Amino acid sequence: MRKPILYTHRGTWYARFWNETDKKYQSRTLGIEGKKERRDKAYEIALKLAPEINKIIKKETPADNLLLKYVADFWQPDSEYVKEKALLDKKPLSSHYLLTNRRMIETKIKPYDGFNGLLLKDLSKPILRQWKLWLAEKGFSGRTINGALLALRVPIKRAFQDDIITVDPFHGVPRAAHKEKKRGILTPAEIKKLVEKPVNCPRSRLTVFLPLYCSMRMGEVRGLQWGDISDGIIHIRHNWQDIEGLKECKCGSEGYVPMPVIVADLLNDLYKIAPCKSQNDFVMSIKPYKPICREYLVMAFRNELESIEIYDKQRKDRNIVYHSLRHSFITACRIAGLTDFETMTLSRHKDVKMLQRYSHGQDAIDIKGIGKKLEKALLI
Repeated sequence: MRKPILYTHRGTWYARFWNETDKKYQSRTLGIEGKKERRDKAYEIALKLAPEINKIIKKETPADNLLLKYVADFWQPDSEYVKEKALLDKKPLSSHYLLTNRRMIETKIKPYDGFNGLLLKDLSKPILRQWKLWLAEKGFSGRTINGALLALRVPIKRAFQDDIITVDPFHGVPRAAHKEKKRGILTPAEIKKLVEKPVNCPRSRLTVFLPLYCSMRMGEVRGLQWGDISDGIIHIRHNWQDIEGLKECKCGSEGYVPMPVIVADLLNDLYKIAPCKSQNDFVMSIKPYKPICREYLVMAFRNELESIEIYDKQRKDRNIVYHSLRHSFITACRIAGLTDFETMTLSRHKDVKMLQRYSHGQDAIDIKGIGKKLEKALLI
């Protein structure tokens, strides 16, 4: 038996194996990073695979693919699964979602030695349990472990559904325990303080007020065009993402929201100084047909919070992020007495359960004040 020949390609170790049946070399990825210091490990994997590859006479089946290669190919933008989601299910997967899963493969799946050289058909529950334990020992949170499980679970489930493998190794494998960290919001008192603060820059203030008063996501703020504003109404129909560019709103959540006077005044002030004012120009931009960057929105958001004495430590402790402004909007709708139907129309949510997740009555309501009212009522 000829010894395997190692080589690297695109940052990964590969090996050429001599196939006596076909009288030619066959290449296989070894699923290990192509650094020089990992050559010995790559050669060890190649020697392990050599007997299996050289004894193959019949044509390989998809189940004989290396697990890591199958999973990596699955999350590529041109894979069969991704095309089916877009063309048949009409639910295209976002570039961000695909990138997140590819990163999980590179950082949480490939580094685990137990997967190196493992064939798709040989994945088992014990291997998955050992991998989960390895992730936990590395200090990864339950949320991160579950993200890694998803990146592997979806392609394996697909392989099982397509009869590529006969057993679903994920059946009965539970998710890692994870307690979701509660999202922080701005209280009515804090919003009042921000409203009363002098406006130094209308663009900076709008980075906060568009999600806070109009329930806009960050991509929708970046994608907002002057042509989307008319007669006191904002038509939320654009969403800008750096990788994909201009696209429709998340989950098809296009809709209309009323524009409060405070937002209308800021937009009028911004329009006076805006260098780009055509219908297709972005409201928050300073360059033609180019949206404002995410970094500006985040920095302006933090600066506006600091103006009302919410500094980095408090913001982090309370878990207040840019998306918290949307949570604050929905909480305000509930406090104002809007019905679920009205609130969902403005927030463009399609699920009441999600609406409940965005409501933070405990953080927004004066509990002591309510207690005094209740006490007074009970004493009468």
